[in-house]
Amino acid sequence: MRSRCVFGILSVFLLAVSCFFLCTDGAGAAAAGNIRVALARDNDQLFFTVKGNYEVVDKTTGQVLAVPQQGEKMQVALKGNRIALADIRSDYDYGSFRGPLLVREASCRAAIVNSNGRVTEQSMATSQVVNGDGRISALEASRAPTVKSANKTMELAGGSDTLNLVTLSSNTSAAVRYRGDMEFTLEDGVLTAVNVLNIEDYLRGVVPAEIPSYWHPEALKAQAVAARNYALESAQTSRGIFDVRCDVSSQVYGGYDAESPATNKAVDETKGMVMLEGNRMVSAFFHSCSGGYIENSEDVWNNSVSYIRTKPDPYDYNDVYYNWHVNYTTEQLIKKLASAGYEFTEIEDIKELAYTASGERVKKLQIVGEGMDGEPVTVVIGNADNVRIALDLRSSLFRLTKKYDRDENLVGVEIEGSGWGHGLGMSQYGARGMAEKGYKYQDILKYYYSGVELAGDYGRR
Repeated sequence: MRSRCVFGILSVFLLAVSCFFLCTDGAGAAAAGNIRVALARDNDQLFFTVKGNYEVVDKTTGQVLAVPQQGEKMQVALKGNRIALADIRSDYDYGSFRGPLLVREASCRAAIVNSNGRVTEQSMATSQVVNGDGRISALEASRAPTVKSANKTMELAGGSDTLNLVTLSSNTSAAVRYRGDMEFTLEDGVLTAVNVLNIEDYLRGVVPAEIPSYWHPEALKAQAVAARNYALESAQTSRGIFDVRCDVSSQVYGGYDAESPATNKAVDETKGMVMLEGNRMVSAFFHSCSGGYIENSEDVWNNSVSYIRTKPDPYDYNDVYYNWHVNYTTEQLIKKLASAGYEFTEIEDIKELAYTASGERVKKLQIVGEGMDGEPVTVVIGNADNVRIALDLRSSLFRLTKKYDRDENLVGVEIEGSGWGHGLGMSQYGARGMAEKGYKYQDILKYYYSGVELAGDYGRR
């Protein structure tokens, strides 16, 4: 994050303390706090470099293990059931640790002088006051930095802005820069990198990764609010070492390298804005393209959600994800179904049994054939998203035509459909369409999420 560091040695003898050191965050910490994003998993080793001020801390002991220099390449590796830390350039081995290891922003270091003249140093990353015996008190970042002596109150002068970034890479993936902190931990014996950062900084890397930054500003704002809701709800309910993943299983996050001025502006202009149903944060599911209809949640997944309701989506139409075609032979169908856990040696019939409330998506699909043991087997797949996944399709909004040979044996299917994604909540292409027709982001969100209200300050107003 961009930080503003203010420091000084003050001869103020107050409560036997002679030094204040203050670091203030120029943007202010979001009331919602931080989010933990899983970036790299199942790696034997990872590499990182830093830009700005960082230190590597063993979270188990609190010990500072290293203070990396800018551009200095460090290695984190799995060593038995411990995490090894090394400097690649100097080939220096810092040892192995139970972990987690935290690459932590150290926006500045405090020189603390107590009443007997002893000087100690302390790293700072947030708005804090340190007294002579080293005790730390947090300050509100929104308040102007001041210090109070026996005679008067003085406002401290500001310093320069610093952008702190951690660059993460592996032997199989390109280097990507991230704001905030980077934590390396073991999850079931697997080395995992988790980006820990302010929720608003996280959204700066989500919005441009989810939709094109050149789309209409109101569509970008709608995406920012939906992504904020999704992230906050995930953080509130998570129980593991991370809150969200960085891919489509949560929402796509590209880090600092994905950011653009247009999407950063959308995040800034909607800061703290969320959707509520009553006093509860809503789970803001979204998808790429609805194909012209959004659905009831229980038709696509399982549970009924009052604000995820079916309706036509005339704003969604585009020439990218409408009227696509897929052709499968029965052999290809067998492979697709096997990947989803449905095993056949032969397929004799396939047909739609039920549709969603809109009448457009296939809610239940029946496959008849021969199982792995040579016995007849009939499988019914539901709900709509399971159908989409089982057939490896962009959407469950489709119609299929069966193909037969001369002996009336099924030899394949032709599938014609529209849309991309599960079809719940906001369509990203629909948001673009509404924005281009003059709708504001508030209108877009209220269209796709039935009965919700928008509130600022993360739902407090």
